Amino acid sequence: MTLNFIDIPTQGGGWFKPKDNVDALAILVEVNSYDRQRPTPNGPKDSALCDISVFKSREQLEAHNPEINKGTRVEQTLLARDLETVVGGATIVTVTQVPPKRPGAHPAWVWRPVADASIRQAVIDYATKREAAVAAAVADAPDFD
Repeated sequence: MTLNFIDIPTQGGGWFKPKDNVDALAILVEVNSYDRQRPTPNGPKDSALCDISVFKSREQLEAHNPEINKGTRVEQTLLARDLETVVGGATIVTVTQVPPKRPGAHPAWVWRPVADASIRQAVIDYATKREAAVAAAVADAPDFD
């Protein structure tokens, strides 16, 4: 019998703060789960639980050395809702603010696709290399049969 071990996504990385990542070259968002109207102390909110890798500089991108935040909650309304269809997958984005539609309202945070193909490819290369390293480690694990 072979056991299929699966990690349960847990919140260990706090909350995603868009203003801290507004200058990032690229953000790799891997969406683990999505909860519609999850109860919070501030009332129900749509919420995505994600692993987020932030490339803040060209040097981090070239070295494949992002800031990694596992188990991060995304609860800003538009950001969370955009991740609902990405559960089990990943996206490469940046984050920015857009002007409010109503006078007096706060600007909204939104994801934007990374337009620069070389930056996008570097993030894909990082993710591919990371997954290959995990597969190699599993293959090298002892077999106790």
